[in-house]
Amino acid sequence: MQAIEFAQDGTASVREIPKPTAGPGEAVIRVTSAGVCGSDISALQGTHPFRKPPLISGHEVGGVIDDIGPDAPDGLRAGTRVVIDPQWPCQTCDLCTRGDYHLCTSKTMLGVATWPGGLADYVKVPVFTLVPAPEELDTSLLSFAEPVAVAVHAVRRAGALDRVRNVLVLGGGTIGTLITAVLSTQAPELEITVAEPREQMHEMLNLAGATSTAADSGELPGKAFDLVFLAAGVPSLLETAVSSAATGGTVVQVAVFKGLHPTPVGDLQIREITMVGTATYTKDDIAEALDVIVAKPELVQRMVTFTEDWTDAAERITSIASDGPGEVMKLMVRRGGE
Repeated sequence: MQAIEFAQDGTASVREIPKPTAGPGEAVIRVTSAGVCGSDISALQGTHPFRKPPLISGHEVGGVIDDIGPDAPDGLRAGTRVVIDPQWPCQTCDLCTRGDYHLCTSKTMLGVATWPGGLADYVKVPVFTLVPAPEELDTSLLSFAEPVAVAVHAVRRAGALDRVRNVLVLGGGTIGTLITAVLSTQAPELEITVAEPREQMHEMLNLAGATSTAADSGELPGKAFDLVFLAAGVPSLLETAVSSAATGGTVVQVAVFKGLHPTPVGDLQIREITMVGTATYTKDDIAEALDVIVAKPELVQRMVTFTEDWTDAAERITSIASDGPGEVMKLMVRRGGE
């Protein structure tokens, strides 16, 4: 079978490797959809903390069960459409046993040297990582559930939306756009404002469900927001997020920041603003993400750049790692979609 291997010289190329077989508790997935994430690019650049070439990357993966061990749970059999939860937790620590396996400090992520990823014709995974997908969803879109699940989990961390009237999303990149899509799908009556300096993104944000957009956080309407999502890793936006939140409101910190940054904790205390973090997702979030994809097909098609060839994908990944993404917002490889 074919797979894309990341080399230490910063290039990705296609190579032939043996097809895996499923043992007890395992499944082999025929990959029909594989997404390329920023962590894949940083792995190829040699800057990722644990994805170190040489390796077969790819943790955004969906497909069809090709082979499954004899002890497979009900509902999982050859031919079942699935999305892979790319997290392999220890399953024994306190976090795992209480249901927060996504926070397990000993988990392994799909797409590392010890667990080859989904930029390949087939990938072997534990059966507990599989999330069944609806029959009506094209298999070429299954891997998109992973980034959408990040947004679903961020919205879940915000708490119940029934008392929320207006929302501010700071940053309209991939995750900010998807948070907007999740909010508008789960609570269509919400007033959603997105601050994004790239005005060419505003049309897509409106398609995602934004009520209004602003090119600069300084242009925001003079109102306090019940809920604020910090979806861009810009340190100055920490103060903007807190100052924009209503008294008693909530700020959800989604973007990745490096290092320490001042946070107006006085406002958090005096105005009783809740600030919460969010990390990855669970299988429940992936299942909800599939519903969002079904509800927003036009948005998905606008966001994704598809390729159907591993060689072309390897060349594009190498180019993005070297020269930047250009106009590509989300690169996905589709193989035999239905």
